[in-house]
Amino acid sequence: MKFQMNLTTSYDDVIRFASAQDLQNFYGKHGLDGLEVMPLPYSSAEAPGDYLSPELCPLLTPDMINGVHCCCSGDWMDKDRQRLIEGYRRDLDYATRMEAEYVVFHVVQVDNEEGMTYKPKHTDREVIDAAADFINELLDGQKYDFWFLMENLWWPGLTFLHPEDTRALLEQVHYKKKGFMLDTGHFLHTNLDLQTQEEGVAYLHAMLDQHRDMISYIKGIHLQQSLTGDYVKQWLQEPHEMPKDPAEQFCWIYEHIFQIDKHEPFTATGVRELVERIDPLYVTYEYITRSREELGKYLEMGRLR
Repeated sequence: MKFQMNLTTSYDDVIRFASAQDLQNFYGKHGLDGLEVMPLPYSSAEAPGDYLSPELCPLLTPDMINGVHCCCSGDWMDKDRQRLIEGYRRDLDYATRMEAEYVVFHVVQVDNEEGMTYKPKHTDREVIDAAADFINELLDGQKYDFWFLMENLWWPGLTFLHPEDTRALLEQVHYKKKGFMLDTGHFLHTNLDLQTQEEGVAYLHAMLDQHRDMISYIKGIHLQQSLTGDYVKQWLQEPHEMPKDPAEQFCWIYEHIFQIDKHEPFTATGVRELVERIDPLYVTYEYITRSREELGKYLEMGRLR
């Protein structure tokens, strides 16, 4: 079992570390084996407004990277398919060049209106069927060697709420080294009544009970939590109007999403046993933090070894 933290190649993340050695020393101090990287456009401290290839980020070398998180599109089913394929191939090629052992791919469809209203326009199965078809087009005939791990969210797609849907996704995807990245926080968001982390652990075990024959396909865990059901319930009781300006709308939507999905340490009694039950290849402490100091604090709070 390998442990890592998430990192992007965006300015806000890379500015926290002075060098590759500094980054290695940081995650090593917290008992980690490496990184799960999202390859966003890279900006240097000298030119924070210049958006360069993530491969130019001087902090990262292949020996540090265990996984690559694709820059996934949430609202994609009616978008230009060829452009989507090209975007994902860039991430997959980056993963190949960085010798990543796995990549992460969201199986979800949600537009801004759905994210705001929680009124889905598609069923989980509709999204799963469409995603499997897309994944096959993306991967068939390619010579990738990494694990392709499909991640759950709480909007239509892979939610782990219905084992028959989970099984349908596995059966339809052709790629041999396929599996799941279980995001614990995302699964907790499917139950707005959870009040404590301990309830969250029990809820996850109940899901695993229903997926007993598929637990072995859970090759990775994004280990994080946030209990924000009360926020969502309150949000849905009030009228909201999205800004019309696209840039303002983008910021407004993401502020809302991060109020739901806070990515905080999962510290409940029983988390270790939960991870041991799944026995994945990879555990990523996937946090959203405001500073290097807060990241270090979170890593110590959630540390399992």
